[in-house]
Amino acid sequence: MQLTIQLAEVFLDHPTGVLSIHQIARKLGIPYGTAYNRVHQMGELGLIDIVPQGKAKLCALNANNPMTASVLATGASQATYRFLREDTLPARIAAHTKLLFEEALGEHLHGAILLNLQAFSRLHDPDTGQVEPAEPVPPPDEEDSDAPSLDMFVILSPCDFPEGRIKTALQTYFPPTLQPRVTHMVVTPSTLAGMLHERENEAGHAAFQMLRKGLILTGFERFFSIVLKAFATRRF
Repeated sequence: MQLTIQLAEVFLDHPTGVLSIHQIARKLGIPYGTAYNRVHQMGELGLIDIVPQGKAKLCALNANNPMTASVLATGASQATYRFLREDTLPARIAAHTKLLFEEALGEHLHGAILLNLQAFSRLHDPDTGQVEPAEPVPPPDEEDSDAPSLDMFVILSPCDFPEGRIKTALQTYFPPTLQPRVTHMVVTPSTLAGMLHERENEAGHAAFQMLRKGLILTGFERFFSIVLKAFATRRF
């Protein structure tokens, strides 16, 4: 299953969403025969479309099969589960944030992504002196302030977003000695699809890569369903 997830995720790194089996094997660092067999297994399941082109075979994820979004969602949910089960301050805040959005927004919520994962993961509680495992420090121009921040990307059906209530609740999840900066970007599913579909200067792919660097807290399959449909036209 893990190889199937990894193979599906390889397509997300490529702007056109189309790869040959040789490219897949090279990107994953696996033998060509292993890639060939798994690609054809996924083709039989309808997860991948395979089109012969000369001696090569071009492959793309099948956006019309709901299982494709499920496979990608499984990989993302595994990463989120590993993060949330850590005994760290960022993990506890993220878990509370996930529950808050699910309870406050209910059926209107299509997905919630924590954007600034790298900086957020370095948070520590000054009262305990506990320092969380550090990630590589980003260049200075990526950090506007020394204050901790929680930057959320929310996919929501049209409704009244209770921004004040949510921001107040989120701030209580931080230790009293930390004064966090909380931001939200709220979009509808159709708006997100439009963002991802934008082709000028590969803006859509750049927007997706920004979201992919974050941590999906909820709405895994819905998010990848939108992504797959937005990129489905960039094929063959």
